[in-house]
Amino acid sequence: MTEPIAVEVVEELSLSIFTVVGDVRADELVRVILEHFPEHRTDNSLWDLGEADLSVLAKDGIVRIAEAGQRVSHYRRADGRTAIVVQTNVERTLLRLYEAVNELQGSPRVYRFFDNRDDAIAWIGESAP
Repeated sequence: MTEPIAVEVVEELSLSIFTVVGDVRADELVRVILEHFPEHRTDNSLWDLGEADLSVLAKDGIVRIAEAGQRVSHYRRADGRTAIVVQTNVERTLLRLYEAVNELQGSPRVYRFFDNRDDAIAWIGESAP
């Protein structure tokens, strides 16, 4: 069985790429966040949700995901970038809630939404040293 979240690290961009497919639950996203960043201290991240089904995520799940991000934020540069690839306006709207929760928690991280992975990586590359 394929893992619902594949992770790749691109060292030259200090980038972790999370490719999510199929049904994804908040618990799985939280687990990946908490396990990945202490070991791979990349400043930037790309969440490719183009093949993911986010329909089971509720507000409390989004809050838990944001809280997990805050718990590992000290492993990342404060001005790092997070690119999120989504396919529908419904997903984009749902993830704006995630962005708002992070902002309320005081996160300085910059978020941007993209329709494709190439544009997202190009934007991350603009901030590379």
